[in-house]
Amino acid sequence: MIDSHCHLDFPEFDNDREQVIQRAQEAGVKEMIIAGISQATWPRLKKICEQYKNLYPCYGLHPYFIEAHQPEHLDQLEDFLNINPAIALGECGLDFYLPELDKNKQQEFFEAQLDMALRVNLPVVIHSRKANTQVLQAIQKRPGLRGMIHSFSGSIETARQFINKGFYISLGAVVTFEKASKIRKLASQLPLDALLIESDAPDQPGLKHFKQRNEPAYIVDTIKVLAELRKEDFAEIARASENNARELFKI
Repeated sequence: MIDSHCHLDFPEFDNDREQVIQRAQEAGVKEMIIAGISQATWPRLKKICEQYKNLYPCYGLHPYFIEAHQPEHLDQLEDFLNINPAIALGECGLDFYLPELDKNKQQEFFEAQLDMALRVNLPVVIHSRKANTQVLQAIQKRPGLRGMIHSFSGSIETARQFINKGFYISLGAVVTFEKASKIRKLASQLPLDALLIESDAPDQPGLKHFKQRNEPAYIVDTIKVLAELRKEDFAEIARASENNARELFKI
């Protein structure tokens, strides 16, 4: 299994990062994709991924931290990607859930990163919260762009629009909550060849670890629930999501 999106570089893992990685591997989660969020964090992320060979880095400018991003960070990001190995550009995107985040600045940084991804020939890791329409419009203007929609929240119809544009849909532990009927319905209908599985650790723990720090090992619980919802074998879902991650990120 591959955890398609987590943040093992975050300080929450500083005291036991090696043990977290070991627990993941013992659970069968052999590789983890680490998404970058800001210019200040790229060197730390790079160092951690060099230390642990089963971690793969992405570098980007996350919309949640839009006020910290400066125009020169875009140039620095492209320089960083041209010098340092990465499997994707991200995490980038739009977050229209929080009204205090400047939408215009988010749009500017998001579209600049999409253009950059095409120039440096990398897929994009996209954060889309209450902004699927705007994200889809930006993607549609850029033929050839590929990537994943991380922690997808939307309808099967919207998911199919992203899939038709060459994107994968990544699901996390939200599906383990019975009240998450919209996501569970989507999860039951999503084409297996478009599915990725993520933890988003340390965030978004599932039912079994509610209000605890999330870990990559816990995607096993997510896949178990997906198997029940889809009436498919655990191994089939695990294998398909792994193959999809390898195809998208070339790992």
